[in-house]
Amino acid sequence: MTVKILIRKAGAEDLKAINDLTDEMHRYLAGLYGLELSERELGEEHFEEEELENVYVAESVEAGVVGYLSFSKGVDEWAGPHYELEHLVIHEGHRGLGVGKKLFEVLLEKAEREEVNIRTGTLTRNERALRFYEGLGFKRLSIGLLLDLQKRMLK
Repeated sequence: MTVKILIRKAGAEDLKAINDLTDEMHRYLAGLYGLELSERELGEEHFEEEELENVYVAESVEAGVVGYLSFSKGVDEWAGPHYELEHLVIHEGHRGLGVGKKLFEVLLEKAEREEVNIRTGTLTRNERALRFYEGLGFKRLSIGLLLDLQKRMLK
């Protein structure tokens, strides 16, 4: 299936679609660990208009916004100067069609022009994302650990 996708900078008119995709992503990730997130917890992850400077959307004529990418700039002792890929979210019905790679190319071109690295992360159980990122050339760098005193991780 070939889908014509336009990649563009996000605007205020995209906030509902971006936040709906954010909810979809967090519900999926929480499900990997047997969690159910509350509406309050989901809402805490929503974007506001002033946070859209480094957000790009993938838009289909037929379906509207089907994905987004967000990033920030950072520097640390391991990655050096880099862009932190914070979110790369594709609607479930549009995964596997190259939409994620098209969005990623926006950040890749920017990082190559500025001669900086790109860093990202995901949960260890998100094997689909790990395969995707490794397919783009990312290497595993660190492991995050959690002492689950609240007993949130049921699985």
